Amino acid sequence: MRFVFLATSIEDRDLAMLAAAGAYGVILHDEEPETLIQTLRQVADGQKMLPPPSGEEAISCSQTAMPEKYLAMLTERERQIMNLVSEGLSNKEIGRRLKVADGTIKVHLHHIFRKLEISNRTVLATLAVSYAGPGGT
Repeated sequence: MRFVFLATSIEDRDLAMLAAAGAYGVILHDEEPETLIQTLRQVADGQKMLPPPSGEEAISCSQTAMPEKYLAMLTERERQIMNLVSEGLSNKEIGRRLKVADGTIKVHLHHIFRKLEISNRTVLATLAVSYAGPGGT
């Protein structure tokens, strides 16, 4: 499976984390339809199509140990929540499943985002899926 994200904007740290997690592309919402189709075709052919971070010529698309080091900093509960986010569950649904208040989930997510230096659930879900491997985490 190859991940391609459609975004209105993306910060450099999110782009770096997506690249490290194995994302194949990020397409900004204001791209022309022809560019979108060309990018998707190139990704289908196995090419990584990540935009360069601001102020830099290119981004390294090779795998890095950085996310694994950060993932090791998470508590068991934070890893559980990360996996449930990757399943597409809302904070309320995660709270019900873990028998805690959805506000508690929000606090855990804040800590996870800070530890992993990411800013949203999409990047978190990508990391969870990328590092789950066969059979899950």
